[in-house]
Amino acid sequence: MLNVTFNIEEVKPLREIIAATIRNYIIEGKIKPGERLLEPNVAKLLGVSRTPLREAFLQLESEGFLKFNPRKGALVTETSLEDAEETYEIKGALEALAASLASSNITPQQIDELIVINKKMESIANSKKKDYKNFLELNSIFHQKIYEVCGNEKLKKTIKTLRNQTLRYNYIFLSLLSHLNESVNEHYEIIQALKKGNQKEVELAVKNHNDSALRLLKNYIENQKKQ
Repeated sequence: MLNVTFNIEEVKPLREIIAATIRNYIIEGKIKPGERLLEPNVAKLLGVSRTPLREAFLQLESEGFLKFNPRKGALVTETSLEDAEETYEIKGALEALAASLASSNITPQQIDELIVINKKMESIANSKKKDYKNFLELNSIFHQKIYEVCGNEKLKKTIKTLRNQTLRYNYIFLSLLSHLNESVNEHYEIIQALKKGNQKEVELAVKNHNDSALRLLKNYIENQKKQ
């Protein structure tokens, strides 16, 4: 088990701080799929009581990161091709809908912000030593800025959960897929569609971007099975 720390002074419920800490370690692969997290051990490591920890476990279970049993503790869920397909398919459809709605609300200033973010991603993609973690963080910000202006709170919340789940696959496979430039180019297509304010074009560009990531991921997983 890892020696993890977090800022307990953050203005968030303790449950959310604990959940975010554990989620990040799962996403980054520091806590492995199939690893069991026992309440007494984790509570002691984090210096928290078992009540907020159990609440955090239940939150992470609802997000698909853990399988929780009060007596047996929490088990980190396994990654699989089936899980990836299901998650990306749902995420792609909902992000396309959110982007379509956002195209009516997004401002020229917000589009300029997307361009700045994507240029930073492009710089990383073209560098010799690629900062994959920073690329992923910028990618998350890029998509968040789009769905945050869709005007549908339930849709935003659902997409955030699904994007957290796909981050596990990003961290596991992104450095091996080498499709950073493709992702950047697809972002520019999304930006151009948003500039036009064409809902159908925006929806298609976002859907194609998601499907491209899933296709590369599937190819990688299937090739790994053959080795």
